[in-house]
Amino acid sequence: MQVRQARRWMLALLLAMAGAAQAQTYRLYLAPDGDDTAAGTSATTALQTLATAQKRLQAQPPPPQTTVEIVVAPGTYVGQSVRWTYRNAGAPLRIVAAPGAATMPHFDGRGGGTWFTLRGGGNQSTQLQFVGLEVSDYWMAMDLGSSNAAADGNAGNEIRGMRFTRIGGIHGQGSPAYSYAAIRLQNSRDNLIVGNQFSAIENSKETSGYLHALYLARHSTGNVVKDNSFTDVNGDVVRTRDASDATEVRGNRFVRAGKYAAFSDWFSVDQGECPSQGGRFLDNTVGAGYYGAIPATATTGADDACGALATPRIVESGTVHE
Repeated sequence: MQVRQARRWMLALLLAMAGAAQAQTYRLYLAPDGDDTAAGTSATTALQTLATAQKRLQAQPPPPQTTVEIVVAPGTYVGQSVRWTYRNAGAPLRIVAAPGAATMPHFDGRGGGTWFTLRGGGNQSTQLQFVGLEVSDYWMAMDLGSSNAAADGNAGNEIRGMRFTRIGGIHGQGSPAYSYAAIRLQNSRDNLIVGNQFSAIENSKETSGYLHALYLARHSTGNVVKDNSFTDVNGDVVRTRDASDATEVRGNRFVRAGKYAAFSDWFSVDQGECPSQGGRFLDNTVGAGYYGAIPATATTGADDACGALATPRIVESGTVHE
């Protein structure tokens, strides 16, 4: 009896230790006046750039199943741009505002290119989380994935409580001169984009049709866009393209936002693309578009371009018109 009881206690202890190991968090710290030669492992030894934080993780990755947090102190970070390729094996990697900050940490591109580019996802779950940051004055704020699914496909990311303002071809410089999006997803699946603010997402009037607050392209399936606000967006606000199926757009507010529609689907037959299916536009509040009255949803191209649809391209329900 005593032996069995001892074994049970030992098993419970091992399980507790395993749970504690899985709950561990490895933190790096950023501050506007940080030093990229510092340790970066405390608020008093903070780094200055995301690029250096990535180099530290690549040089000495944390143990498996350890959550990584990059804790960003309030203040303004000028002109930063990072091409992110580090993957935290099997655990989330969070880039978050420091707890209790009175103001949002602000990444100011000063008219630069793209703030955060994700590559090297290997078509796996990357579990990146972005929380509580402001990003402004870039050509594009975030670019997750590429047309190469095997190399750069990704999944399971979260963008929450962020502020994106003054993004696009008239606010930043990139190639081409017009921008595609504040946030572009390509081969990027099952992401949550929740509770964010988007404002002044703008190209020139002539190129406004190319720009979207959220551009979900090339098989970017299963994404949820919920409880965001979109103000002054001069292209269609949410655009799906090429079999980016099962996109849910729910509970958002659109103010002077959209050129042809608040949520639209488009594809290129010449490039061998197919319409997206299973889009849902539910319980959103929609005002006039950027240039005048627009419908809440729209689709372009033949529904049967790739055969009969299994589900409608976009189903709309519960729209409140302002």
